[in-house]
Amino acid sequence: MGVSKLSAALRITLGVSLVVFVLAMGFVQRSAWILPFLGIGFTAAYLFGQMRTWRHARNTGKLKPYWLQVPADFGVQLVLVSVLYLVGFGFSALVSGGVAVAPFSPGDAIWPLAIGAIGSILGLYIDRLEGRPSSYFPDWARDMGVADETPAADLRLLPEPVTLQSFFSAPADTVSATEHEAAAWADAYSALTEGLSEDDITRAEARLGRALPDQLIALYRHQNGGSVAGLCIPLPEHPEPSRYNHVIMPFGGYNDLVPAESLRTVWDSVTDYADPDAPDEANQFPPGAKGMIVLAQWYRETLFLDYNQPGAPRVGYTDFDRFNADGSRDQIVWWKDFETFFAALRHYEPV
Repeated sequence: MGVSKLSAALRITLGVSLVVFVLAMGFVQRSAWILPFLGIGFTAAYLFGQMRTWRHARNTGKLKPYWLQVPADFGVQLVLVSVLYLVGFGFSALVSGGVAVAPFSPGDAIWPLAIGAIGSILGLYIDRLEGRPSSYFPDWARDMGVADETPAADLRLLPEPVTLQSFFSAPADTVSATEHEAAAWADAYSALTEGLSEDDITRAEARLGRALPDQLIALYRHQNGGSVAGLCIPLPEHPEPSRYNHVIMPFGGYNDLVPAESLRTVWDSVTDYADPDAPDEANQFPPGAKGMIVLAQWYRETLFLDYNQPGAPRVGYTDFDRFNADGSRDQIVWWKDFETFFAALRHYEPV
């Protein structure tokens, strides 16, 4: 069974098992006080099943709205388990012809929480099993090795240079948006992503213990991270690219720059899922990881500043999950500094 089929089967099995468990609790007429604990268990399983969403929120510095949403998630799950419990309870009363509710016991709290813990662990396993997609392009946008007359996807570089003003893009930069809608979205988005002050920059640099490149500071003064425009860097062997596999997409599948307050080291990002003191996980931490500052990250495809040598930090881009046949890490693409990296960026549009 392929990974995608296995993960889908596990998700279905987990969902069905949780539903059957609640129906069974109603059918055996456990105390209704079991419902809050069922709600907690279901909420935990649901949240851990959404790890990709939480990872994106963390990487983009937007975790707070997700944490504020947790009470609402619990309310939804509580309603769901209550309905399932009542269905099982009603069916039991219909079959047995009577009602005999069992008194509340410690097991009514322990078993729902245990089921929620199992669901959470399985959710983490499924997330690790699925990993990141083989590419942040859909199937139609990838070169699958077919003949040149059936290209996987096409793009066109735009002639305009990338500037401070054109680097970022608002969510309404879509073909379907009308001019009025685009302007409204741009105003709203601008209000949410105001630029940083000199004090903000100073605090960010003090927290990191690093001086940020002037060009990057200028971007943060214009807007504190967020969605960027359609940007790419042509590969050296394709100076005039026409396909997606002819370019690097340095800002990854999320296509955004990390807000200044969320800047952190590659080392810190790896500790989200690996323990540096565990022998079998130590190789997850790249050499020099404590001196690398993440600018954009999609799974482990990472754009970062490297402070591991004298002078201005260079910019690196690689997939830290990718290894060569000999066990060595995939080669890192380097630019000598952020200004050189910024000058290499090009706007593109799909054809």
